[in-house]
Amino acid sequence: MALVRLTIRPWETVDVDEAELLDLTRQGLIYTDDSILYANFYMYEGGPPADVSDLTITVSKDDTPLVGPTSDGISHIATGAYGWLWGEGDRDGAGAYLIEWDATDAMDTAVHAEETVTLEEV
Repeated sequence: MALVRLTIRPWETVDVDEAELLDLTRQGLIYTDDSILYANFYMYEGGPPADVSDLTITVSKDDTPLVGPTSDGISHIATGAYGWLWGEGDRDGAGAYLIEWDATDAMDTAVHAEETVTLEEV
């Protein structure tokens, strides 16, 4: 048996057996503090989405890399769209995090995307 929080009732815990846990996980109903970071790449500014190769992500806080650069765990969602599961173990408390994506486009040119994500104390 395991105590979990569900996305439909995150304020309470539910006791589930192993089979229920697998089923709830498969359905995406287990509540976690994980987040998904997204990056979108385009053929040119304002143009259609375009896939990239050699994609890596780096997560830093106060100029100190906490993750990466790594390609592990990056998922290809759709043409030019990528996501990476940012878990609690990849964080260092509240503050500003710099998220950087580096890749190579179809013209064999290095491309870079970045944004700052701020986590607040709860």
